[in-house]
Amino acid sequence: MNWSQFIALLKLRYLLSRNQVRKKGDVNSILYMIVIIVLATMALSSFAIGIGFGVPYLSATDVDDILMAWNIIVAGFLAMWLFAFTSNIQQSEMISIDKLLHLPITFQGAFVLNYISSFANLSLLMTAPLMIGFSIAMPISRGWPAAVAIPLNLSFLFMVTAVTYQFRGWIGEKLKNKRTKGFMMAIIPLSMIAVFVAMTHLTDSKLTLGIFGSVPLGWLPAGAVASESGNWMSGALGTLAMTTIGVASLYLAYRTSMRKYTGQEKAGRQKSKAATAVDWNKSSLFNSLPFTSGPVSTYALCTLRSLRRAPEMIAAIIPAAVMFVFGTPYLIGMEGYVIAESIRLLIPMLVIFVTLIGFPAFLFTTFSYDRDGFRGLILAPIHRHDTLLGRNLGIGIPTILSGWLFMFVLQLIVPVGWFWFLGGLVQLLVGYVLLCILGNAISIYFPMGLKRGSMSPVNTSVITLVVLYAGVLVGPMVAMLPLQVVFGIAYVTQQASGMSMGWLYFLLSLGVLVGSWILYRWTLGGLGQQLWNRESKILDIVANIPE
Repeated sequence: MNWSQFIALLKLRYLLSRNQVRKKGDVNSILYMIVIIVLATMALSSFAIGIGFGVPYLSATDVDDILMAWNIIVAGFLAMWLFAFTSNIQQSEMISIDKLLHLPITFQGAFVLNYISSFANLSLLMTAPLMIGFSIAMPISRGWPAAVAIPLNLSFLFMVTAVTYQFRGWIGEKLKNKRTKGFMMAIIPLSMIAVFVAMTHLTDSKLTLGIFGSVPLGWLPAGAVASESGNWMSGALGTLAMTTIGVASLYLAYRTSMRKYTGQEKAGRQKSKAATAVDWNKSSLFNSLPFTSGPVSTYALCTLRSLRRAPEMIAAIIPAAVMFVFGTPYLIGMEGYVIAESIRLLIPMLVIFVTLIGFPAFLFTTFSYDRDGFRGLILAPIHRHDTLLGRNLGIGIPTILSGWLFMFVLQLIVPVGWFWFLGGLVQLLVGYVLLCILGNAISIYFPMGLKRGSMSPVNTSVITLVVLYAGVLVGPMVAMLPLQVVFGIAYVTQQASGMSMGWLYFLLSLGVLVGSWILYRWTLGGLGQQLWNRESKILDIVANIPE
C-alpha cells in the first residue's frame, strides 16, 4: 500500500466532509464543530476515567474482582458494538470503493481507508478509550507483567472491528437478494433483542454473578488475570490469536471485495430468471379504501406497499416487541408482581406511547423514502392536501391496528373496565391524528435525504437532525397531552365519587377525537399549500441520493 496515497485519501475525506458542512450555512458549521468537540471531549474523558479510576481500583482489589471488571468491560463493549452494528446493518461500506477506483490510487489503499472509516461510531468512541485507559492502569497498579493487557486490548479491538467489517460485507451482499433481505432484516434485530433481554434477566441471578467472577469471557480477561501470577505468556498467546483472527478476517474481506470489483463474482453467478409477467388486473393498487376519494386511496395503498417492502418497517415494531418481552412476565405475575388498580388504568396510556414512537416515525420523514419517486408525486395533478391525507392514512393503518391489537391482548391479560378499554382505543386515534400535524410540518419544512436501503441521513444539516429527533421523541408526548387531561378528569372524578367513571372517559375521548379531527382537517389546507410552494427544495434534498 502506498502510504502517501493513503494520507491523501484521508485529507480528501476530511475536505469533502468539511465542504459538505460549509454548504449548509454558518449555523450548521458551528453546530457541527460543537458536536465534534463534544465527541472528542467524551473520548478524552473516558480515557482519563479509565486511568484515573483504574489505578486506585486495581491497586486495592483482588484477582477475582479484576476478572469481573474485565468481564463487565468486555460484555458492555460487545453489547454496545452489537447495537451499533444492528443500526447500520445495511451499510457494508462507509465509502463506496467504486467511487474511488477512478482515482490514481491502489485498491489496497481504498480498502484500508474503508476499514478505518468503519471505526466512526459512537460505541467505539465511548468504550475504546475507556478500555485502553484501564489497560494502561494495569501495569501502573499491578506491576510490569500486567502490561500485557495493553496489546491484549488492542488486539481485541482489532479482532472485533475486523470480524465485524467482514460480516457486514457478507450481510450487505446477502441483502441484495430481495428474497433473503426481508427475512434477515427481521431476524437479526429481533435476535439482538432476545440476547439483550436474556442478558438483562440473567444479571439478577447469583449464578451469573458467580460466572462473571470466575470464568473469563475470552482471551482479554484471561490474559489480564494470568499476568497476576507472572504468566505473561498466556497474554502473549491471546494477543497472537486475536491478531491472527483479525488479519484473516481482513484478508477474506479483501478477497471478497477484489472479486466484486473485478467482475469475478458476477462471472460465477448464473443468469437470473426472466421476470414473470404481472397481472395488473389482480394488482392490489387497483383496490380502493372505503370512505376516501380515489387520489387519497391510491396514495394510502402505495404508502402501505412501500412500508411493507421497506426493511425499516422492522425497526418500527422493535419498541412494541421490547415492551412485550420485558413487561409480559410482570403483567402475568411470574415475578410475584401484583399490579395495583391505578396502574392497570395507566397501561393503555403506556401502550399508546409505545405505539406512537414506532410506525409514526415515518411521519417525520414522509417524503424521504420516495427518493427519485418524489418527482412523480409532484407531477401528479392532485391536490397536495390529498397527498398528505393519503400518506397519513397509509402510515396510520398499521399503526392503529397494531396498537389496537396490543391493547386487546393486554385487556385479556390485565383487564380494565370496558369503557376504559374503549376510551384507550379512541385515544390512540387522537394521539395519531395530532402527531400527523406535527409530522407533516416537519416533513415539509425540514426534509431529509436518506441513503438507499437504510435510515442513514445524506447531506443533512445538523438543524434538520435535531428537529427530526426532537419530533420523534417529544412529539408523542405532546400528542398525548389531551389523553392525559381527559384521563385526569375521569380518574379524579372516580376517586371523588367512588364510582367507575370509564363511561365519562370514553365520552370525553370521543369529544376530543372530533376536535382533533377538525383541527387536522383545518391544517391540511395550509400545509398542502406549503408543500406546493416547497416542492422544488424538497426534491433537491430527497432525490438524487447516491448509491
